[in-house]
Amino acid sequence: LDILTLEKRRCYRISVQKMNSAMFLLALVAWCGVALVDAQQCASVKDYVIGNGHDIGTHAASSVAECCSLCQNDTSCKAWTLEGATAMDGGQCWLHSSSGSIISKSGAISGVPHGALPPMPPPAPPSSPSGVPSGPDACTPGTNGMKYKFCDASLSMNDRLDNLVSLVNLTDIAYQLTARQSEPIATLGVPSYYWGTNAIHGMQNVGCLSNGQCPTSFPAPCSLSATFNMSLVYDMGNVIGKELRAYYNAKVHNSLDTWSPTININRDPRWGRNVESPGEDPFVCGEYGKAYTKGLQQYDGTQDVVQAVVTLKHFVAYSIENYNGVNRYNVDVNVSAYDLANTYFPAWETLIKDGKALGVMCSYNAVNGLPTCGNPALNQTLREDWGFEGYMTSDSDSCECIIAGHPDGNGGPPRPVNATQATKDCLMGGTDIDSGSTYRNNLANAVQDGELDIKYARLGLKNSYKMRMLMGLFDPTKDNAYKHIATDVVGCSAHQEMSLNAARKGMVLLKQGPLPFAKGKKLAVIGQSVNTMTDMTGNYDGPLCPHGGDCFPSLGAALNSSNVGGTTTVLADIKDIATAVAAAKDADQVVVVIDNAHDGGGEGHDRYTIGPSADQLALANAVFAANANAVLVLVNGGLISIDTLKDTAPGIIEAFMPGVHGGQAIAETVFGDNNPGGKLPVTMYHSNYVNVTDFLSMDMSNRSYRYYTGTPLYEFGYGLSYTTFDIKWDQPPPQTIVRSVDAPATTYHVNVTNTGSVAGDEVVLAFLVPHAASLRASLGADSVVEKKKLFGFQRVTLTSGATTTLSFDLNPSSLTMVDSEGHTSLHAGQFDVVFSRGHGDVLTSSVSTQPPSVQRVKTLRKWW
Repeated sequence: LDILTLEKRRCYRISVQKMNSAMFLLALVAWCGVALVDAQQCASVKDYVIGNGHDIGTHAASSVAECCSLCQNDTSCKAWTLEGATAMDGGQCWLHSSSGSIISKSGAISGVPHGALPPMPPPAPPSSPSGVPSGPDACTPGTNGMKYKFCDASLSMNDRLDNLVSLVNLTDIAYQLTARQSEPIATLGVPSYYWGTNAIHGMQNVGCLSNGQCPTSFPAPCSLSATFNMSLVYDMGNVIGKELRAYYNAKVHNSLDTWSPTININRDPRWGRNVESPGEDPFVCGEYGKAYTKGLQQYDGTQDVVQAVVTLKHFVAYSIENYNGVNRYNVDVNVSAYDLANTYFPAWETLIKDGKALGVMCSYNAVNGLPTCGNPALNQTLREDWGFEGYMTSDSDSCECIIAGHPDGNGGPPRPVNATQATKDCLMGGTDIDSGSTYRNNLANAVQDGELDIKYARLGLKNSYKMRMLMGLFDPTKDNAYKHIATDVVGCSAHQEMSLNAARKGMVLLKQGPLPFAKGKKLAVIGQSVNTMTDMTGNYDGPLCPHGGDCFPSLGAALNSSNVGGTTTVLADIKDIATAVAAAKDADQVVVVIDNAHDGGGEGHDRYTIGPSADQLALANAVFAANANAVLVLVNGGLISIDTLKDTAPGIIEAFMPGVHGGQAIAETVFGDNNPGGKLPVTMYHSNYVNVTDFLSMDMSNRSYRYYTGTPLYEFGYGLSYTTFDIKWDQPPPQTIVRSVDAPATTYHVNVTNTGSVAGDEVVLAFLVPHAASLRASLGADSVVEKKKLFGFQRVTLTSGATTTLSFDLNPSSLTMVDSEGHTSLHAGQFDVVFSRGHGDVLTSSVSTQPPSVQRVKTLRKWW
């Protein structure tokens, strides 16, 4: 006999043949959802997740036994979680590299591969389901909060916050400082609040509305940054902010902050999350993040209410997932003072000072001996040096990562601590919200035992409640500009058109060859992802279609629709090269797609190679040999090094991850309805780059156009058009001498002319090229000097024969240099000012810096 009901509860089937009383008791224990041990010592527990945030992979699994077996067969797996499995359907089995960071999660079953379960935390107070409002907004008439001063709108925000914080008892504090959801406090009339709706390129963590409307999804950041048009990024941020408000106003989702944008640089093409990064240049990352932030928040520091709140991630020097056994949870990276100040800090400083970003997420890793979530010097840099006035959250659960002491990497010796010390370090390091269970399980004990001064917890409350108050969530009777945003904006036609336009603008033409194709011909479309729309969307997708599946056209379908009057053959089996070659020979025109949607890395895992997969490369070579009237379309997050395909492919389009409208945008580009005008926001190296550069080193030497000493396949900023352009000086450039960082900006005027026969877009890039030898006497012989750096860019649309004048301001702050100690100063030296279209002729001027003495403008806070 089998107790089948145990299987329905995700417990193992237990034979009751010859079952003694002890075994029967074990079965009863399993029935209650407590630990159950099989023959291989695989203990499990219901309604918890063990190892939350420490994901190393996910697999389909139909039972606890199968999920546990997957973990036992992976030496790096320390815990597993099964979700979504039913008697009829399989579920998702998550493997985790840690057995710490335990959270409650209804319906989940979690366990360890061997041995006993770790101690389970107490269950969370009763609350509404995560992401669903638990009640009306705070301070709604008739609720308990109305008798307290924090609901008195005539008081200053600071006074209201102080009153509210003073009323939260010690038991509730940790639950208020826990993400994803802060629990309600019924006695104060404070409802639950969901922290961190992922919104890298559209709302995640929500479902489509009941009427079938789904949030708008945009191209991935790697594609958006290729537009070099930050107004498109601003539009995306604003759309996400509006749609968040619409969900909140309809009481469908109780969140108004996003855990986005990602502004970490694309340090190395192997990083698994390059699809989220705006590129390799700190200036571009800063401008991208600033546009997103301004669009979403609608805040310049003066408004009483913001539309929503960003959370910039991941602070700081984070770009390792899991490489050669070194993973993001345990790594302590060594970063020089120079690289920290000149590469890893600038985007953050721009967003805090100029973008007025109100949220920051600290990262999993440690830097130079201290965890980013528990580093007072980093918190001082944010708040004292840059003027940050928002809240900081951990990644999930990067506070728990402190316990192990970050034993990997070369940033310093491991510093393991206990859980209460990790809680103390995180709070004293400025981490207001813990996305995990570390605060929930340890904060009260740390305070009661005298290990933690409660003032740090109360400061976390104040910073986090301030965000909710600034969003108007404590003033339900007071009108604001965002309270009336209705759900009809969600996924509306205007928002979809913005997404489509962004996809078009992100197309990068690397080689024109036979492009654009003529319509009405025999077309062959070949590639493993040509029938799958979601292979063009990147990561952090929200709900794209009301019933799942692909409700937007795949690339094959879009090319077929665009090929009016012709015939289209679509082949997705890349192993069947013979059939592909036959189709290519029979076709007038061929589109070959190479992608890395399934081998391009991802969150939790990095790449080891950066070229095309062997199957895709063999297919492309065979097809191009069969038909020279062909184009190679690259669809990728992290770049794909095409090596010899640069020469053998007749035409090449780099599409990055163009999103749900990517099929249409690529099809329009192939047939000439869209004239590509994007530029590469990254350097395309040869595939052997991985053999000469240490991925685990954060040193910027030989990385990005700023320091790379080799000859790339394509340079940063490269991109062609179906028309031609030239640039000339509008007037002779000034011969500038800068003696002070307070001097006025120098303005350069550049004429751009469309010299071709069709309308098109061009991007002009403005670089500074330091003369290293001229700076040595002041800067020091041991200081690094970058080859060149970007200080501005503009994109313009011109009809055939049209000319426009672009103006670029060079501020003295752009001429400052970082020394080996990480300090930024104006030094005496010479610079070239270079204006480029990413290829072809350039315009060059010069500027001289002649301060009477070195002028320090920034001092790096060091903790090592």
